[in-house]
Formats: sequence, structure tokens, C-alpha cells
Amino acid sequence: MNNIAALNSGTAFHIVSLTKEPFNKYFKKVLYLPTLSLEELKDIDILLITCSSMYDQLQKKKDIFYKFLKEGKTLVVMGRNETKYWLKDIKEVELPFNFWWWLDEKNSIDLEVVKADYPLFKHIKLKDMSWHYHGGFEIPKNALNVIEQKNSKKSVFFELDNYYGGKLIVTSLDPFYHHGSFFMPNATKFGFGLLNYLKDLKIK
Repeated sequence: MNNIAALNSGTAFHIVSLTKEPFNKYFKKVLYLPTLSLEELKDIDILLITCSSMYDQLQKKKDIFYKFLKEGKTLVVMGRNETKYWLKDIKEVELPFNFWWWLDEKNSIDLEVVKADYPLFKHIKLKDMSWHYHGGFEIPKNALNVIEQKNSKKSVFFELDNYYGGKLIVTSLDPFYHHGSFFMPNATKFGFGLLNYLKDLKIK
């Protein structure tokens, strides 16, 4: 079982999602982003950059993330983290956004699975992880595109091996924000699916 650490920016939704049941049991450490040090990550296999973290602090700590990756470890970046300011070689793209997709019975969310045999789907189905998304990404060269927006073909979830020495997983979905804000049931389902996938993910 992998040792997973998650970054806490001190917001109410981070505290609820990361330090309370049911998700707290998945984390070996919950680390405060503004004081993060590389030393705190020496026994960690996977670092989760939680939804809606303080992107100015992510900028300040980006060297730590790349040193972590260089050790062959895995960085997981959730939605609403302004990756354009601190994540190298990853291009974020604005896409049409409907905050209320999850309540719209006439128009289903415009996402589709590209890689149906991706191990995440052993734990959850797309319909159980859909509420809305916050933009997309140009698919990096050699990346494994898992979920995309139907019309634009931009990625909403991808995995990239050999990214600065480690593995990078990026999504524009924001489950921990919504779980910690006490709305969006599918966000909680996705949280479970993602964490169960990560705990057994094969690390270099």
C-alpha cells in the first residue's frame, strides 16, 4: 500500500476532506502547504495536490514538487489549481463551463471515457464521478488520456509517465472541494474511487 500525503491550505473544505472521516484513513500525512518541506516527503510515494489549493503557494513550492518527482514518485494534481502558473509543460485550456450540470436532467455532462481499461474504473464509473469540470488540458506527448471533453477532445484526466523523473496525474475535476463543502454526492464517490486506485498504484 502506497504512502499518500495530501496538501492542506487551511480552508474548511480541505480540513473536512483530508482530516475527517471517511478519507483521512487514506493519508499517511496531511501537510500544510505554506510550510511544506522536502524532508516531510521522504517517506511519501504519492503527493496529492488537493482541489483549490493556494496557487501562489504552489508557485513558491514548485521546486519541491520537481525534486519529489525526480525521485521517481507520483504527483497528483486536482482541479482548480491554476497549473499554468507552476506546472511545467502542461497547457491548461478554458472550456465551456456549467456549474449546474449535475442538476440538469436534459443535458448530460459532455465527458467521455477514452481509456476504458484504466485501473481507476475498477473502483468507479464515469457516471458516478460526473458533476462538472473546470476546463481541460492539451494532451501532452506520450500521455495516457483517460477522460476528455467530447467536442474539443481536450483531456479532463490524464496520466504522464517519465515526467521530470516521476509520474504525473492531472484532472480538472474537483472532488475534495465539493465533498468538503458538503454538496455533490458524486464528488464523494469519486474521492473513494481515486484514493482506492492510488493506494495500490504501482510506483517505480
